[in-house]
Amino acid sequence: MQSILLITLLSIAAAVVTVTASADDYVFDYSDDDYRSVANSRNFTDKVVLVTGSSSGIGEGIVKLFSVLGARVVVTGRKEADIHRVAQDCQRLSPNKLKPLEVVADLTKSADLSTLLNETIKTFGKLDVLVNNAGIYPATTIDQTNLLQLWDQIFNIDLRAVVELIHLAVPYLEKTNGTVIDISSISSLAPMIDKLAYNSVKSSLDMLARVLALELGPKGIRVNTLNPGAVNVKSYTSDLSNDYIKATPLRRIGLPLDIAKGVAFLASTDASFITGANLVVDGGLVYNIGGFNIK
Repeated sequence: MQSILLITLLSIAAAVVTVTASADDYVFDYSDDDYRSVANSRNFTDKVVLVTGSSSGIGEGIVKLFSVLGARVVVTGRKEADIHRVAQDCQRLSPNKLKPLEVVADLTKSADLSTLLNETIKTFGKLDVLVNNAGIYPATTIDQTNLLQLWDQIFNIDLRAVVELIHLAVPYLEKTNGTVIDISSISSLAPMIDKLAYNSVKSSLDMLARVLALELGPKGIRVNTLNPGAVNVKSYTSDLSNDYIKATPLRRIGLPLDIAKGVAFLASTDASFITGANLVVDGGLVYNIGGFNIK
């Protein structure tokens, strides 16, 4: 009993010593120059940014914003004409008129993924930011006859390709203390009645970021997801857009630039202490999305 008491008292004493240690033993803040550097946190000059699915929609908005911010960007998709159109816009928006790398790639093919990354390194010599944006979202329910066919298709594009590209990119991101940003969805946070596969795959994507944050943090690589709500892309009809607007507390549908701003934040030095996180950019829609499950 006395031995137990002695050990307890010694533990308390050690705790007191720790708590009452001199303030000189700690660094409580950054320098003035570090504070001032925040004003330049969106300067991506000399940074190399690869965005999948960047020939249209959200991905197009992301590469355009990074071009404006001075980055060298890789524009990729499945249609050469769309890729070239976006690349021209990026070059026009670039302060130094930097020419993007254009790569046609099918993300379900390992050879195309290797080509995409190899061409990026061959052209620019490094990789700083990898944005896994490409994805598909057909409706799926447990009783439909082609469920497993769609399930495999969605998982191959929305998850497997993400894992494979990160796997290939890690050696290069480690050299630059780079960052990975995966575009998820509020569908990972709230179930939708006709999105069985999509809800499942986006939830997996969120968990992937958390696991990789643990694994890659010691290598100096940050991994986060951004979870958009409804975003105004070509796949939305006007009626559906109006429904989403009514359900969104901020009373408007999202735009690709809204998502791009969130990605730029996560890639910036402002987010240098953020990893394994989900940044929700949805105007508050996630809190009302359950209403769409009522038929």
